Amino acid sequence: MKNEVLEIGLERELFLLNSHKRIQEPKQFGFPRDEFEFLVEIRSLPSDRFYPVYTTMQQEELQYKLRANKFNMKLYDTPFFYVEKQWVDDLWNKYKLHNTEDKTQNIYGEQTQTHHKGVLPVGKDKYKLTAGVHVHFSSRDKKTGNVITLPIAKIVSLMDKTFKQEVLESERILGEWEPKTHGFEYRSLPANIDIYKVLKESFKILREV
Repeated sequence: MKNEVLEIGLERELFLLNSHKRIQEPKQFGFPRDEFEFLVEIRSLPSDRFYPVYTTMQQEELQYKLRANKFNMKLYDTPFFYVEKQWVDDLWNKYKLHNTEDKTQNIYGEQTQTHHKGVLPVGKDKYKLTAGVHVHFSSRDKKTGNVITLPIAKIVSLMDKTFKQEVLESERILGEWEPKTHGFEYRSLPANIDIYKVLKESFKILREV
């Protein structure tokens, strides 16, 4: 469609760990964080072109890795990390997050609320926290700016097919997405995935559908 603008944006979730490999609360050290307060969340600018997304993502990551170094900490892109249950409970009590609405959906109908929140119970005293890369897909009319509805199930299915190995190897769930004001997010990818490949394939899929 000649008057259609197709845009993509990226988010990467990272764990902030101190020198003893213990997870830290991002807000205490001035990092952008996700809504559940235990992950650093780095965002690119959205664009209809590859390199503005890719370069802004790299710049943001470098900026916050340097900030972590300043505090003798590191940012880790591991897909999951184990923590004590009490740490998460205390954090969520602090920010009153236990009843936060979960908006994530799955094209295959799976309902896994704890995974959607990035938290999986492991026994009585441990949680498995998960971190991912989210791809924001959007489309708008070039003249009016009005949002154009995308074929969500088709795009998500194609992303699943392209990245199935990476998703399953990192113990994440295929088919995850979340509605957004200007489109939707694909949420199945692990935090350590190759951003260059993600962007290349995402733009290819978005333009084809």
